[in-house]
Amino acid sequence: MPRIAVRDLEVNYEEAGTGFPLVLVHGLNGDLTGWALVLPEFSKHYRTVAMDVRGHGGTTKPDQPYSIRGFSEDLFGFMRALGIPQAHLLGLSMGGAIGQQFALDHPEMIRSLVLVSTFSYVDEHARQAVNGLKSSLARGGYPAFFDEVVKLAFTPGYIAANPGPIAELKKKRIATNSPVAIGRATDACLAFNLKENIARIALPTLVVSGREDVFTPIHLAEQIHHSIGGSEWKILDGVGHNLHIEAAPQLVQAVLSFLKRH
Repeated sequence: MPRIAVRDLEVNYEEAGTGFPLVLVHGLNGDLTGWALVLPEFSKHYRTVAMDVRGHGGTTKPDQPYSIRGFSEDLFGFMRALGIPQAHLLGLSMGGAIGQQFALDHPEMIRSLVLVSTFSYVDEHARQAVNGLKSSLARGGYPAFFDEVVKLAFTPGYIAANPGPIAELKKKRIATNSPVAIGRATDACLAFNLKENIARIALPTLVVSGREDVFTPIHLAEQIHHSIGGSEWKILDGVGHNLHIEAAPQLVQAVLSFLKRH
């Protein structure tokens, strides 16, 4: 996959399709390969670009403090480097936090905003979950961290039915992820709080959440929906946090229906 110089990074990315740009931003512990079930469908309609966030996947992993605002500035530099003056922006989980920050910092670069399984602040439930991840990382390294993420990100039914794919994903993530960088990104999530600011977002916005999400429960999505005027909220039943994997066709349908109107 190509890499491009952005700020102090070499950013790994994938691009497919033609037309108006759609930029995909993954979540904590993810990388662009996580979009495998949705990117081909999006690329039939849009120039679809997925990046690896700082500290993840094939992008540079500097050992320094990370922040959601810093990730937003990485995204700004990335879009400028690729000659993308404006795009639809879809962010998942931490990527949705980055999307909210970017919408406040650079609204002229977004035509519409899609926020999937995300949060505008870390409430007590989410703080306990993320602190649990930090404890597992300190106690058992990245493998233990991954195991805890799986419990939060997938429904029990999906975990029981897909031991092979999850084991393969664990092997790949151990090979590509840095425990230090993942710890830095986890701290960035804990410090994020735009709860009182996102009402200033004045862009067409779709919020998507899974009813069974135990990582970022739907009350966090509800807060975003009520805060961003005119936003739409789609709840998918029977699925958890990783909608792009557990409910890829439904997510694609919801997103494409929204984007075609904007």
